[in-house]
Amino acid sequence: MISRSVPTTPSTSVLSRFNCDVTKKLSIRSFSSSVLRINAERSNDHSSLTWNEFLKYRTYRRGFQVASMGISGLVGLVVGWEYISSVNIDPTQMIFGFDPLLAMGAGLFVFTGFCALLGPLLGNFFFNLLALRSKRVPFRLKEDLFLQHVKKNRVDPSYQSFANPVPDYYGEKITSLHGYRRWLRNCAAYRKKRDEFLKT
Repeated sequence: MISRSVPTTPSTSVLSRFNCDVTKKLSIRSFSSSVLRINAERSNDHSSLTWNEFLKYRTYRRGFQVASMGISGLVGLVVGWEYISSVNIDPTQMIFGFDPLLAMGAGLFVFTGFCALLGPLLGNFFFNLLALRSKRVPFRLKEDLFLQHVKKNRVDPSYQSFANPVPDYYGEKITSLHGYRRWLRNCAAYRKKRDEFLKT
């Protein structure tokens, strides 16, 4: 007698395991595609701004900050002077134990300095609003990469001296690719002098 095998249906656990595997593969593929798409967008944003343009924008930003610092400091000086001029000062009455004119002068100095410190914040705001516009994302990406290069190649300032000063530790004076290469040469010269000093 020939026995015929009756087809059996797969169990529920096997089907659920198969569905889980398929779902995981699809989710991994979708995640990988999204990551690749984001990286492609970032690379496009990054490449839309050359290094020379980036360094030029950094120079513009520095100019905005310095100009805003001067203007805000001047405004603070004028406002503080107007306030002091409108106050009736009694020479016989001390202010916090100091002479009134001395206390008023110190207050004017502090207020002017505080307004000047607000200048770089205003400068960054107007720089982003007027100069960068649509270049904000590639500028920030470029700046992160630039700061990584500066942090990687800058020297150890613990060995500085009058004969061997630190060459622009934060890279603020780099305004072009030529300036960046010169900064690298200065860092190499600093390390060479440091090594010669340690050998003696």
